[in-house]
Amino acid sequence: MSSIYYYEYSFPIGKLMLACQDNHIIYCGSPIEIKDAIYEKNKCLEDISKQIYEYFDKTRINFDFQYRFVKGTAFQQKVWKATMSIPYGTTKSYQEVAQMIGHPRAYRAVGSALRECPFSLLIPCHRVIGSSHKLGGYGRDMDIKLFLLHHENPDLVSF
Repeated sequence: MSSIYYYEYSFPIGKLMLACQDNHIIYCGSPIEIKDAIYEKNKCLEDISKQIYEYFDKTRINFDFQYRFVKGTAFQQKVWKATMSIPYGTTKSYQEVAQMIGHPRAYRAVGSALRECPFSLLIPCHRVIGSSHKLGGYGRDMDIKLFLLHHENPDLVSF
């Protein structure tokens, strides 16, 4: 197996750790330790961080890199991929995501899958809200969800 490179970057939502393997992103989230990883920047990490900075500068609305899912069940990965299709500045409910993946009654399982997503921000879990327009999800980081929704579309944050 090839080496995993990881590095921490500071963004407007705080520190995020990015991890790459074979020019694929494998993690974007809270800083954690990854066994046998190399803590240094490489081209993959720099490309991803540049795109994230462009997102926060409002010069980018879509990310352009390869993901590698090194964890997650088939169901979770299906949810994550469906969530990636939610357009910038819009939201979908947990129920709508469940319908998108062909499991219309699995909206709670969708929430659980999003909670386990290893790609904070890059897979826009923040764009998934409750069907009654309550924010829901994002655990203790509700302020980050609000920040990201407002960043993308200030009209969305009237919750």
